[in-house]
Amino acid sequence: MSAKIAEQMLVPSPKRAFCRSLPALTLGAFGLTSCADAEGRFHDFQTRLGEVDAGSEISDAASASPDASDEGGPCLPPAPNTVSGPALLAVETSLAEGHPILFLGTITTPASGDTTAVRFVYRALDSLDRSTPVGPDLTVGPYALVNGELSAPVAESTLDGNANPVLHGAPITSKMTLTGEICGVRAYYCGTVAGETTGLLSGPFTGRFAITLLDGPHAVPERPRFGCGAEDLAAPLTPR
Repeated sequence: MSAKIAEQMLVPSPKRAFCRSLPALTLGAFGLTSCADAEGRFHDFQTRLGEVDAGSEISDAASASPDASDEGGPCLPPAPNTVSGPALLAVETSLAEGHPILFLGTITTPASGDTTAVRFVYRALDSLDRSTPVGPDLTVGPYALVNGELSAPVAESTLDGNANPVLHGAPITSKMTLTGEICGVRAYYCGTVAGETTGLLSGPFTGRFAITLLDGPHAVPERPRFGCGAEDLAAPLTPR
Protein backbone atom coordinates (compact mmCIF):
# COMPACT_ATOMS: atom_id res chain seq x y z
CA MET A 1 0.00 0.00 0.00
CA SER A 2 0.95 3.65 -0.24
CA ALA A 3 3.36 4.92 2.34
CA LYS A 4 0.68 7.54 3.05
CA ILE A 5 -2.12 5.14 4.02
CA ALA A 6 -1.42 5.53 7.72
CA GLU A 7 -1.71 9.24 7.29
CA GLN A 8 -5.35 8.60 6.45
CA MET A 9 -5.32 5.29 8.40
CA LEU A 10 -6.31 2.83 7.50
CA VAL A 11 -21.19 -1.99 -2.93
CA PRO A 12 -30.02 -3.80 -3.56
CA SER A 13 -32.67 -5.11 -5.32
CA PRO A 14 -36.50 -4.88 -5.32
CA LYS A 15 -38.81 -7.86 -6.07
CA ARG A 16 -38.66 -7.61 -9.85
CA ALA A 17 -34.89 -7.16 -9.85
CA PHE A 18 -34.60 -10.22 -7.63
CA CYS A 19 -36.64 -12.34 -10.06
CA ARG A 20 -34.56 -11.15 -12.99
CA SER A 21 -31.23 -11.70 -11.26
CA LEU A 22 -32.04 -15.02 -9.58
CA PRO A 23 -30.11 -17.13 -12.14
CA ALA A 24 -26.97 -15.19 -11.29
CA LEU A 25 -27.23 -15.88 -7.58
CA THR A 26 -25.51 -18.85 -6.03
CA LEU A 27 -28.62 -19.99 -4.16
CA GLY A 28 -29.15 -23.35 -5.90
CA ALA A 29 -28.51 -25.21 -2.67
CA PHE A 30 -31.74 -23.81 -1.27
CA GLY A 31 -33.78 -25.83 -3.81
CA LEU A 32 -35.62 -22.83 -5.33
CA THR A 33 -38.49 -23.89 -7.62
CA SER A 34 -40.42 -20.64 -8.24
CA CYS A 35 -39.85 -16.92 -8.03
CA ALA A 36 -42.39 -16.50 -5.23
CA ASP A 37 -40.86 -19.30 -3.18
CA ALA A 38 -37.38 -18.06 -4.03
CA GLU A 39 -38.23 -14.60 -2.82
CA GLY A 40 -39.36 -15.89 0.57
CA ARG A 41 -36.27 -18.02 0.97
CA PHE A 42 -34.10 -15.15 -0.16
CA HIS A 43 -35.57 -12.92 2.55
CA ASP A 44 -34.83 -15.66 5.09
CA PHE A 45 -31.27 -15.76 3.77
CA GLN A 46 -30.95 -11.98 4.13
CA THR A 47 -32.22 -12.22 7.71
CA ARG A 48 -29.55 -14.76 8.61
CA LEU A 49 -26.90 -12.58 6.99
CA GLY A 50 -28.19 -9.63 8.98
CA GLU A 51 -27.67 -11.49 12.24
CA VAL A 52 -24.01 -11.92 11.37
CA ASP A 53 -23.58 -8.56 9.73
CA ALA A 54 -25.34 -6.36 12.30
CA GLY A 55 -24.73 -2.71 11.75
CA SER A 56 -23.84 -2.85 8.07
CA GLU A 57 -26.00 -2.70 4.95
CA ILE A 58 -26.73 -5.97 3.10
CA SER A 59 -26.46 -5.41 -0.63
CA ASP A 60 -27.11 -7.63 -3.64
CA ALA A 61 -23.39 -8.11 -3.94
CA ALA A 62 -23.19 -9.44 -0.41
CA SER A 63 -26.06 -11.89 -0.71
CA ALA A 64 -25.11 -13.15 -4.13
CA SER A 65 -22.17 -15.35 -3.28
CA PRO A 66 -21.57 -16.99 0.10
CA ASP A 67 -17.97 -18.10 0.00
CA ALA A 68 -16.76 -21.71 0.05
CA SER A 69 -14.52 -20.92 3.01
CA ASP A 70 -17.63 -20.54 5.20
CA GLU A 71 -17.98 -24.32 4.91
CA GLY A 72 -14.32 -25.12 5.45
CA GLY A 73 -13.39 -24.87 1.79
CA PRO A 74 -10.67 -22.73 0.23
CA CYS A 75 -10.86 -18.96 0.27
CA LEU A 76 -11.61 -18.00 -3.31
CA PRO A 77 -11.08 -14.32 -4.13
CA PRO A 78 -13.86 -12.58 -6.05
CA ALA A 79 -13.53 -12.75 -9.81
CA PRO A 80 -11.85 -9.68 -11.29
CA ASN A 81 -14.05 -6.58 -11.39
CA THR A 82 -16.96 -8.15 -9.45
CA VAL A 83 -16.44 -6.06 -6.30
CA SER A 84 -16.42 -2.31 -6.81
CA GLY A 85 -17.99 0.89 -5.58
CA PRO A 86 -18.18 3.00 -2.41
CA ALA A 87 -16.52 1.42 0.61
CA LEU A 88 -15.64 2.30 4.18
CA LEU A 89 -12.38 1.14 5.75
CA ALA A 90 -12.30 1.18 9.56
CA VAL A 91 -9.11 0.50 11.51
CA GLU A 92 -9.20 -0.06 15.28
CA THR A 93 -6.07 -0.57 17.38
CA SER A 94 -5.30 -1.65 20.91
CA LEU A 95 -4.24 1.93 21.63
CA ALA A 96 -7.81 3.15 21.10
CA GLU A 97 -10.09 0.14 21.52
CA GLY A 98 -13.60 0.63 20.23
CA HIS A 99 -12.68 3.87 18.46
CA PRO A 100 -11.83 3.09 14.82
CA ILE A 101 -10.25 5.49 12.38
CA LEU A 102 -12.44 5.75 9.26
CA PHE A 103 -11.58 6.08 5.57
CA LEU A 104 -14.21 6.59 2.87
CA GLY A 105 -13.54 5.92 -0.79
CA THR A 106 -13.87 3.47 -3.67
CA ILE A 107 -12.76 -0.14 -3.93
CA THR A 108 -12.04 -1.96 -7.18
CA THR A 109 -10.82 -5.49 -7.88
CA PRO A 110 -8.81 -5.54 -11.12
CA ALA A 111 -7.23 -8.65 -12.58
CA SER A 112 -3.68 -9.41 -11.55
CA GLY A 113 -2.09 -12.28 -13.42
CA ASP A 114 -4.19 -15.37 -12.70
CA THR A 115 -5.85 -13.86 -9.63
CA THR A 116 -7.64 -10.71 -8.42
CA ALA A 117 -6.15 -7.63 -6.83
CA VAL A 118 -7.59 -4.98 -4.50
CA ARG A 119 -7.21 -1.24 -5.07
CA PHE A 120 -8.45 1.69 -2.94
CA VAL A 121 -8.92 5.38 -3.62
CA TYR A 122 -9.96 7.09 -0.38
CA ARG A 123 -9.74 9.88 2.19
CA ALA A 124 -9.84 9.79 5.96
CA LEU A 125 -12.98 11.10 7.71
CA ASP A 126 -13.13 13.67 10.48
CA SER A 127 -13.78 11.73 13.68
CA LEU A 128 -16.22 14.36 14.97
CA ASP A 129 -18.83 13.83 12.26
CA ARG A 130 -17.66 10.73 10.31
CA SER A 131 -18.54 12.49 7.07
CA THR A 132 -16.08 15.32 6.39
CA PRO A 133 -13.07 14.18 4.35
CA VAL A 134 -9.70 15.27 5.70
CA GLY A 135 -6.34 15.18 4.02
CA PRO A 136 -5.65 14.47 0.34
CA ASP A 137 -7.06 11.75 -1.94
CA LEU A 138 -4.85 8.69 -1.80
CA THR A 139 -4.56 5.61 -4.00
CA VAL A 140 -3.24 2.32 -2.64
CA GLY A 141 -2.67 -0.98 -4.38
CA PRO A 142 -3.49 -2.89 -6.40
CA TYR A 143 -2.55 -5.77 -4.09
CA ALA A 144 -2.75 -9.27 -5.57
CA LEU A 145 -4.80 -11.76 -3.54
CA VAL A 146 -2.86 -15.01 -3.25
CA ASN A 147 -5.36 -17.73 -2.31
CA GLY A 148 -7.65 -14.90 -1.23
CA GLU A 149 -5.17 -13.58 1.32
CA LEU A 150 -4.52 -9.86 1.70
CA SER A 151 -1.20 -8.79 3.20
CA ALA A 152 -0.59 -5.06 3.18
CA PRO A 153 2.52 -3.66 4.90
CA VAL A 154 2.27 0.10 5.43
CA ALA A 155 5.40 2.24 5.71
CA GLU A 156 5.68 4.76 8.51
CA SER A 157 3.64 7.92 7.93
CA THR A 158 1.38 10.33 9.80
CA LEU A 159 -2.40 10.37 10.15
CA ASP A 160 -4.17 13.73 9.84
CA GLY A 161 -5.01 14.77 13.39
CA ASN A 162 -8.67 15.50 12.58
CA ALA A 163 -9.19 11.79 11.90
CA ASN A 164 -7.97 10.87 15.40
CA PRO A 165 -11.04 9.45 17.22
CA VAL A 166 -9.54 9.71 20.71
CA LEU A 167 -7.67 13.02 20.73
CA HIS A 168 -9.09 15.10 17.88
CA GLY A 169 -6.45 17.22 16.21
CA ALA A 170 -3.48 15.14 17.34
CA PRO A 171 -1.65 13.45 14.45
CA ILE A 172 -0.54 9.82 14.77
CA THR A 173 2.70 8.51 13.31
CA SER A 174 2.82 4.77 12.76
CA LYS A 175 3.70 1.84 10.56
CA MET A 176 1.62 -1.32 10.34
CA THR A 177 0.57 -4.40 8.38
CA LEU A 178 -3.02 -5.31 7.54
CA THR A 179 -3.69 -9.04 7.14
CA GLY A 180 -6.99 -10.65 6.14
CA GLU A 181 -8.96 -12.64 3.59
CA ILE A 182 -10.94 -11.33 0.61
CA CYS A 183 -13.16 -14.35 -0.12
CA GLY A 184 -16.02 -14.22 -2.62
CA VAL A 185 -18.49 -11.33 -2.88
CA ARG A 186 -19.61 -10.06 0.50
CA ALA A 187 -20.99 -7.03 2.34
CA TYR A 188 -17.73 -6.66 4.24
CA TYR A 189 -14.22 -8.05 4.55
CA CYS A 190 -12.09 -8.03 7.69
CA GLY A 191 -8.81 -8.95 9.30
CA THR A 192 -6.14 -7.95 11.78
CA VAL A 193 -3.59 -5.18 12.16
CA ALA A 194 -0.16 -5.12 13.79
CA GLY A 195 2.18 -2.16 13.96
CA GLU A 196 4.09 0.37 15.97
CA THR A 197 3.69 4.06 16.78
CA THR A 198 6.38 6.64 17.41
CA GLY A 199 6.36 10.14 18.83
CA LEU A 200 4.16 11.33 21.69
CA LEU A 201 2.70 7.83 21.98
CA SER A 202 5.25 5.13 21.24
CA GLY A 203 5.09 1.36 21.23
CA PRO A 204 3.68 -1.69 19.45
CA PHE A 205 -0.02 -2.20 18.83
CA THR A 206 -2.39 -4.81 17.45
CA GLY A 207 -5.88 -4.32 16.12
CA ARG A 208 -8.61 -5.12 13.62
CA PHE A 209 -9.96 -3.71 10.38
CA ALA A 210 -13.06 -4.06 8.21
CA ILE A 211 -13.92 -2.95 4.71
CA THR A 212 -17.68 -2.41 4.36
CA LEU A 213 -19.26 -2.01 0.94
CA LEU A 214 -21.78 0.84 0.93
CA ASP A 215 -25.03 1.57 -0.92
CA GLY A 216 -23.81 5.06 -1.80
CA PRO A 217 -20.80 7.34 -1.48
CA HIS A 218 -22.16 8.95 1.70
CA ALA A 219 -23.88 5.93 3.31
CA VAL A 220 -21.58 5.62 6.31
CA PRO A 221 -23.29 3.35 8.89
CA GLU A 222 -24.29 4.85 12.23
CA ARG A 223 -22.15 2.14 13.84
CA PRO A 224 -19.24 1.33 11.52
CA ARG A 225 -17.85 -2.19 11.62
CA PHE A 226 -14.16 -2.47 12.51
CA GLY A 227 -13.59 -6.24 12.81
CA CYS A 228 -14.85 -9.72 12.03
CA GLY A 229 -17.04 -10.19 15.11
CA ALA A 230 -20.72 -9.25 15.26
CA GLU A 231 -19.90 -7.07 18.27
CA ASP A 232 -17.09 -5.18 16.48
CA LEU A 233 -19.16 -2.04 15.92
CA ALA A 234 -18.26 1.51 16.85
CA ALA A 235 -20.63 3.38 19.16
CA PRO A 236 -22.91 5.96 17.52
CA LEU A 237 -21.66 9.53 17.62
CA THR A 238 -22.81 11.54 20.61
CA PRO A 239 -24.98 14.49 19.47
CA ARG A 240 -23.19 17.77 19.89
